[in-house]
Amino acid sequence: MRFSVIIPCYNAGRWIRQTLASVAAQTLPPHEVVVIDDGSSDNSIEQVKASGVQVTLLRTERVNAAEARNAGIRAAGGDWIALLDADDIWYPNHLARAAELLHGSSDVAFMSNHDWIDLDNKVIPMPLEFQSRRPAPQSGLAARQFLEIHMEGFHFGHSTVVYNRRRVIDVGLFDTTQQRRHDMDLWLRVIRDHTWTYDTVKSMGYREATPGSISKSVVSCEYYAMRALVKNREGFEGPQFDRLAESTARRTMSVAFNDGNSSDFNLSWKISRPYLPRGYQLFYGTAAKFPRLFRLAVKVKRRLRPPRHP
Repeated sequence: MRFSVIIPCYNAGRWIRQTLASVAAQTLPPHEVVVIDDGSSDNSIEQVKASGVQVTLLRTERVNAAEARNAGIRAAGGDWIALLDADDIWYPNHLARAAELLHGSSDVAFMSNHDWIDLDNKVIPMPLEFQSRRPAPQSGLAARQFLEIHMEGFHFGHSTVVYNRRRVIDVGLFDTTQQRRHDMDLWLRVIRDHTWTYDTVKSMGYREATPGSISKSVVSCEYYAMRALVKNREGFEGPQFDRLAESTARRTMSVAFNDGNSSDFNLSWKISRPYLPRGYQLFYGTAAKFPRLFRLAVKVKRRLRPPRHP
């Protein structure tokens, strides 16, 4: 198995040498490392060159992370694509675990459990709802089982994902219209009608609090998470999809109502409404007419809610 490591980079000068060092430390060396600098204005390129890691350096002009990743995938020479963000770090076992579990299977994708780390690489607590509850690694998982895993306790670790390159090309690469959560969108398209592997062994540190991270644009991220789910409904229909769509729609509307503007609310309402229970449809339909009153009611409800314990 030849792994092409794809690392999009935008103003990641503080992190990129650590990230590349974690690639160089793999017990199973990759076939190649492709870094796509997306118009950085800091010292990212200098840090890449100073890392001592042999890379193919591509340049894009401030497109978006989806298109930067696509550029790397198009240029890749390996038969498997291993994705890594420029501020995350792999543990030395990552590629070896992927190769071991994918070997001999017909799976087209791999994902693993992982840690959250702070700015100093120290492991920090992961919220209970994001912690994996899988008892053991498993290959040959059906596409719909992803929905089951997602609902039981899960955090999408994009820097742990490995894809069969041919399959990614066949489904059309990353959708550049997905300004956020293009990772989830591609994952659903890749695994549809195919099988995949999930590893319970942790193999990556996700830097949860990186300043300026696009994942901190909560309203936008929730909207695009809902969009990714809805646009990939075909092939996943069933009770598990309905439950996940409802919970995602409720979360999307909650953040749009409490933290977004009127445009955010209207976009979220349009895409989420069909998946909301009737009570929520009534609430948000009325809330659109009396936003201040309803926002006050929600704030009061939040204050009265019992604290969540880990």
